[in-house]
Amino acid sequence: MEALLNILVFGWLVAMALAITSGLVLARKSMRPLVTVIDAANQIQSGDDLSVRIQYAGPKDEIGRLIETVNNMLERTELSFRGLEETNAAQRRFVSDASHELRTPLTTIRGNVDFLKKLWDQEGTDRPNLDEETVKQMSLEAIEDMADEGKRMSRLISDMLSLARADTGQKIELNPIPLQILVQEVARRAQFLDRQADWLPGDFSILNGIYVNGSKDYLQQMLFIFIENAFKYTPEGSVTLDAVLYKGQVGLRISDTGIGMDRDEVPFIFDRFYRADESRGATPGIGLGLSIAKWIIEEHHGSVEVVTRRGEGTTFIIWLPVVFAPPIE
Repeated sequence: MEALLNILVFGWLVAMALAITSGLVLARKSMRPLVTVIDAANQIQSGDDLSVRIQYAGPKDEIGRLIETVNNMLERTELSFRGLEETNAAQRRFVSDASHELRTPLTTIRGNVDFLKKLWDQEGTDRPNLDEETVKQMSLEAIEDMADEGKRMSRLISDMLSLARADTGQKIELNPIPLQILVQEVARRAQFLDRQADWLPGDFSILNGIYVNGSKDYLQQMLFIFIENAFKYTPEGSVTLDAVLYKGQVGLRISDTGIGMDRDEVPFIFDRFYRADESRGATPGIGLGLSIAKWIIEEHHGSVEVVTRRGEGTTFIIWLPVVFAPPIE
């Protein structure tokens, strides 16, 4: 009995030691994924790398589901952070470009003001010795330069105001509009725009009885943006405007035979202040028109299609959903 007692006591001690050791090993192994979660969270907290993911190849138990949830949360956080970074970068570029565009006319205006001050300063030692007719002519030229730069600043501020409205989520009030009357009015007024190309409006009888939900002023502004853009990049040739109908949509097509673009430039033409590298400095403009036009099209639940080839011209087709409403008297 004494030997049996010793065996039982010794066996119990050995069994307890094995149980404790096995329990510690299993507990540590089961807690290892949680430690990995904690390490990943600490790594994200101490740095800016949101691409960290928790590697787990175990069963789909409670810990497995927890790790999957954490990984999904990290993925959504990374996507949100990237979107925020892109938005902040775009805002910084917008402010930088806007400041540059405003600084140029202001510099011209200040330079002309200083010039006029010296020109008309009767007591100044820097006054050039010129006859009155020359002084008058040079003064008129300086004033014209300032007036042109003032108009440019006014257009820039107006465009930035439109984009600010878009950024704040302002909605355009939409009402049924007879499209034929609107397009004919735009075609008539477009012939008076500054241009070197021929203006060839098409037959808009296909739009008879066609209505769209929209804003007359904004739709006219959008069409003039595309038409002026076509005139700007068509030093010779022609610009046309016509309309097509397809599956419940109406397409307003503006085509030119101008300088065109490369295909890889198309995804960026609606970005703010973007202009094709070849056209920078060669043609006037600040690169906001197409951004405003895209916002107007989206507010009218439409889309825009671009077909272009370098040296052959560009075609924009603005697609708008058609609604049939009682005639407006």
